[in-house]
Amino acid sequence: MASTPPSGANKSSKFANAGAAAGGFVGAAAGSFVPPVSVTINQKSGPQSGGRRQSQFVLGEPEFNNADDVRNYCNGLRALMIQAAIELAMAAKILEARLGQAQALPGDNPIQSRMRAKKVAWKLKRASDGATAAAKNAVAAYGAFQREYADLMRARPQRTVPTTPFKF
Repeated sequence: MASTPPSGANKSSKFANAGAAAGGFVGAAAGSFVPPVSVTINQKSGPQSGGRRQSQFVLGEPEFNNADDVRNYCNGLRALMIQAAIELAMAAKILEARLGQAQALPGDNPIQSRMRAKKVAWKLKRASDGATAAAKNAVAAYGAFQREYADLMRARPQRTVPTTPFKF
């Protein structure tokens, strides 16, 4: 059940702790600044150009009709995963710093507090490493495609039609 503010309280005091509630554990534990959280939802309405359906894939509908499609998809995947890896690594460092500054548990020394923060941030760092590995594997996938299907990608010389018909 929600508590009511004391009489005479204005809206700013009524929602004074809303930032900590929205910020989750980090904001509540630190008891300090909570970064603003915004959610953006992009919804395109109306008919799509070219009569195509809107894709539910982040990289677009995978259409592997030729070698260029495979290359473009692998390059797009690599770029997306590199960006994700950078963001995750930065988030891990920020989270570790924020949790390291959080109020320590009773009976904890500062080193234990920082070690707990490092354990939590390590999981985001592992996610960053996974995104980096996905980027490497996207490049490796295109390399394997080139190796395995190089003969299909190369232009083949056309066989000339014999000018004299074969006779026994």
